[in-house]
Amino acid sequence: MSLHDYWCSRCGRLLVDVYRPIDEGASANPPACCGHPAQWLPQTRAMDVGGVKGAGFKAFTTTDGRGTPVHIDSLHKLRQVERESEVHARNGEGQPMVFRRWAQDGSNHDQPTLSKSYNGGEQPTRTAAQRFGATLRKSGEAPDTSFGPAINESNASALPMSGKE
Repeated sequence: MSLHDYWCSRCGRLLVDVYRPIDEGASANPPACCGHPAQWLPQTRAMDVGGVKGAGFKAFTTTDGRGTPVHIDSLHKLRQVERESEVHARNGEGQPMVFRRWAQDGSNHDQPTLSKSYNGGEQPTRTAAQRFGATLRKSGEAPDTSFGPAINESNASALPMSGKE
């Protein structure tokens, strides 16, 4: 059994996660809505459908892990940029990239995209800690609660004051 989504063209109702036998297929016997069969909505999230007009993947321009502009016109190119950024990051050049829209679906939204066990990211080196340690705030210090110029407790709210709208 697999889950499929359907749409009724008469009433606009969306039928989500309808169980269909795998041997029957999604479009062979669609469920009925308003007295006629609903239309199957194919899931194109994990496919490269760049060649299909109006479907899933849209080309875009971004920067790769090293800050170089790159035009991504297919899911293949997107995965290639991700793999290259991982290799460069391991060599100390730039950072790894993951395009969350194409790396995650409904089954893994609660998981980080770069590793199975995220432990807070890259930890500072000893030289970085010595260089920037004096400017870091200690967690035991009281937070700074002062306002900027011309702001005080009476006018700090973004909500309008009663009677002075």
